[in-house]
Amino acid sequence: MDETTFRILDTLSRELGNSFSINGLTRRIKEGHGGAYYANIYNKIRTLCKDGIITLTTAGRSSIPSLNFSNYQLLDMLAQIELRRKQELLRKSKELQMLLKDAEERYENIRSIESISATNPDRNLKLNRTELLILLHESKGNNLHREIIDIHAITRDLQALHNIKLDPLILTADAFLHLLTSDEINPLREMLSNKITFHSPQGFWTRIAATLARGYRIKLLKRDTNPSKISEKDLIFNLARYGYKEIGFETWEGEKICIEYIIASMLMTEEARRIDAIPILLAKNKANYSLLIFLSQKYRFSARLLGLLKALSRIKPLSENATGIDILEKLGTKEIKADEKSIEQKMRLYNAIR
Repeated sequence: MDETTFRILDTLSRELGNSFSINGLTRRIKEGHGGAYYANIYNKIRTLCKDGIITLTTAGRSSIPSLNFSNYQLLDMLAQIELRRKQELLRKSKELQMLLKDAEERYENIRSIESISATNPDRNLKLNRTELLILLHESKGNNLHREIIDIHAITRDLQALHNIKLDPLILTADAFLHLLTSDEINPLREMLSNKITFHSPQGFWTRIAATLARGYRIKLLKRDTNPSKISEKDLIFNLARYGYKEIGFETWEGEKICIEYIIASMLMTEEARRIDAIPILLAKNKANYSLLIFLSQKYRFSARLLGLLKALSRIKPLSENATGIDILEKLGTKEIKADEKSIEQKMRLYNAIR
């Protein structure tokens, strides 16, 4: 693969769902790779279009390039790009070379794993941490739960062995599809614009191609949300969306943000009235507990989350809640007890229990 082709496909793969002209693509390549010439990009895109790797659609006077996922050859090329990204990253750190080698060997026996990616790798490397996005094949029942526990156990062992903080986000196929195609701001849509799939990149891109073939739309986000910095306006707007209208607060239209980020924001700001509202949100909505646990590990509020989940389990038992408690306890989390009486009163007030 020549350098211009690499830069074009690398940039388009980080911008799935975002439309821009060839001129706009040239600017983005300059930002990401330090250099690009419009004529070279234009000519290479024409060649890739003839080969069926890229499609061009017309919007006014502009031509909009996009990846053609119906072309099987594209998946091989994207896998090659992941390999090059991996090689470039590993040249920066011998320690990371050993970590990824050990990770691939130790996760190999977990049959449900489809692919593993390192997200935001350059930034996290400077912080001596690694975020892992672990995607699972279709699987259900107790066996899936046991394998998720096993993945966390392997991750803890790798963390101790290599003296690096590891935060895994483990997603089933259904959870991945839901988050990927959501119109809400969520961590997955942000992660995929800056990731390196080091285990089974072909599997990862085959999953993306299958999603698009089923008619779903994907739009990645080039941002990195810090839950503690979600604005008060957006927080109140989303709390109302999830069935918790705060008394005395006027609701204004804001950005749609996933419930897991909203819960993380409330736990990080440590306002008692809002922390007590978290069980209401969990009782009224379907949250992704794997994502909640990932955020709790990343932002260090696992102990408080465990206390809330245990209080909720006594007031209104939920199967997903029990799974979350089990995983957090297996991670060695020490519970910060929640005010169960106050939570129950609030849940009755908001019709979260009868």
